[in-house]
Formats: sequence, structure tokens, C-alpha cells
Amino acid sequence: MTFGLSSTSDKSVLKLDPRTKLCLLTAISLIMVGGKTVGAEYILRVICAAIPFILLLTVRHIKSALIYMILLGLSVFCEGSVIPHISGAANLILMIICGILSRFVPGYMMGWYTVRSTSVSEFMTAMDKMHVPYFITIPFSVMFRYFPTLGEEYRSIHDAMKMREIGQSVKNPFTYIEYVLVPIMMSTVRIADELSAASLTKGLCAGGRRTHICQINIRLYDRLLIIGALAMIVLFFVF
Repeated sequence: MTFGLSSTSDKSVLKLDPRTKLCLLTAISLIMVGGKTVGAEYILRVICAAIPFILLLTVRHIKSALIYMILLGLSVFCEGSVIPHISGAANLILMIICGILSRFVPGYMMGWYTVRSTSVSEFMTAMDKMHVPYFITIPFSVMFRYFPTLGEEYRSIHDAMKMREIGQSVKNPFTYIEYVLVPIMMSTVRIADELSAASLTKGLCAGGRRTHICQINIRLYDRLLIIGALAMIVLFFVF
């Protein structure tokens, strides 16, 4: 699974509003991390686990969706069938691994879908319509560009290492730090400076109400999904 510089929203079968994605992300993260594996909360966890899979299919990330479902299915299978029959250190280690996968991977995949399917312009427009202060909006908008750009830098470094025939032979961790982590750290500083300069150039810190070329609207299915997410959060706290 790789991040790209461009958004995949134009290839999406179901184009959701950024506010809908944030609402779903909040509900999935909250329920999956804090929910139990019995009763009504178990049903909510199943629904929340299925949402990222369906949304990944809408943006044609079939490979990522399948990997996600395989990891989640294996973790659930181990929790129900393997962990009760083993003991000792193996039980503890497997329980920790399965717990992390089943509780954090759905929220991560929903966040990954949100970043991949939302452009910076769409995100800024949505935050402006929600009247979110700029000191909150600007860091998040920079984040939308920062991590994809950092991923591109890592792939460029990896390709350069392969061209010099050192990409597959780095086994010493100190050598890896020298060839990969040091360039990544230098690129991190440069990327942060460039994104900050770009934000200032675009006048993100200027006062007054901004206009937006990008047009976003909450459609009927957005309203239904938002109502569904809020209903799941209410049920989660009630039960």
C-alpha cells in the first residue's frame, strides 16, 4: 500500500464529502478501539470493520482491501480459535498482536482511505464550511501533503540505492541508517520548509473569508452515512 501525491477521488465510484469521511473515521476509531467482542458492541465492530473494506473497493484499491480483510480475518480467527487453546508467553504475544490488528487496523485503513480520496482543496473547503479555525485546519492540510511527499522521497531513495546495487545488500542496521534514515531525515526538514512556504504563499494565514474553487456538497447518501455514524456512536455509549 503506497501513498501517492494525487487524490483518487476522481476515480471513486462513491464520492463522499470530506465531512462524511471524518465522521465515519471518528466512529470507526472510537468503536473499534473501545468496543467489546460481545453483545451489541460486537455487531457495531463488525459494521465498522466492513466500512473501510467497502470504501476501498469504491476507489478501486482491491489489493489493499483484500490485504486488510485477510489481516482482520486472521486476527479474529486467532482471537476466537487459537488464543484460548494456548498459554504462557505465546498466548500473551499472540493476544497483543491480534488485539492491535483487530482494534487499530480498521481505523488506520479508514484514515488511509480518507487521505487517498480527499484532495487538499476539498479538505480546506470542508473545514471552512464547518467554521474550523485556521490554526487547526492548516496543520491538517499540511499533513495531507507531508506524508504522501515523504513516501515519494522514500521510494526515490530506495530506487537510487538499487541503481547503485546497494538496495538488496543492506543487512547491517547501521548501514541502513546511513543510506536510508539519514536522507529521509534531511528530506523531512526540507519538505516541512517547502510546505510551510507554500502555505504562506497561498495566503492561508491571511485574515478574512477565503473563496474556494472546489465545490463540495453533502448529498443524500452523505446524510445517511453521517446519521448512521452518529447512531453507532450513540449505541456504543448506551450499550
